[in-house]
Amino acid sequence: MKPLKGRVAIVTGASRGIGVPIAMALARRGIRLTLAARSAELLQQTAASIRASTGAHVLAVPTDVTQPEAQDQLIAATLAEFGSIDVLINNAGIVQPAAYEGLALDELEQHLAVNLAAPMALARRVLPHLLAQNRGHIVNIASLGGLLGIAWGESYGATKHGLVGFTRSLRMSCKVSATQVSASVVCPGFIDEVGMYADTALPHGHRAPFVLGTSSPEAVAAAVIRAIERDEPEVIVSSRPVRALLMLGALSPRLLERLCIKLGLHSVFERTARSQGRGR
Repeated sequence: MKPLKGRVAIVTGASRGIGVPIAMALARRGIRLTLAARSAELLQQTAASIRASTGAHVLAVPTDVTQPEAQDQLIAATLAEFGSIDVLINNAGIVQPAAYEGLALDELEQHLAVNLAAPMALARRVLPHLLAQNRGHIVNIASLGGLLGIAWGESYGATKHGLVGFTRSLRMSCKVSATQVSASVVCPGFIDEVGMYADTALPHGHRAPFVLGTSSPEAVAAAVIRAIERDEPEVIVSSRPVRALLMLGALSPRLLERLCIKLGLHSVFERTARSQGRGR
């Protein structure tokens, strides 16, 4: 899917965090937008800001992505407003660093529902529309945590690994079906200004390890655009060359494990968990 101008995109988690710059970047490409998030007030503020900055046609639909009825209403509202769906950006997600045994079962279920089940369900709902028009792209926002093991982040890591695996399989199904529909996964590392790192880790002085570094929200937005325009299977967003680390892990998982511990890749999650009284 090359040209974006005039297309229609749904962006979940669009009221805050990296959802806002992602939506803004799409609008600047001439895409018409449906923004989805739970907070109606924040969603309307985001929609107004995008309209004022870009002149884009923006629809705000308050949505709890974990609820099947809300998912149906989101799709129906988009089709009623625009007549088609071309792009789905599954961005909504939650994270809670903690000792795994200290997570409540309802927290675990919520992580699975928001981070994995909802993106899979929304993709299932939009696919018939994309396939019927033989055009479209699904972008799932995962994490470096979906490619590496994360100490103190078992439920987050599991859901993001699941999202990476789901995207790879969905993309392969599209390729062997000879359709112009496709899928990509974007895997950011630590992000400046917004999200867990900025909201929870930095205020306590917990900084990303040098080997991972941080990236800007705009870098994630640019990665989403690149994934769609170039039909990239997977885009890692990091200020460091982490692919070499991932390749090493594929060759020697034990060596990667030792390196991750030595380099302190777990430090932000562990210290954040302890700061919140959720350590071990």
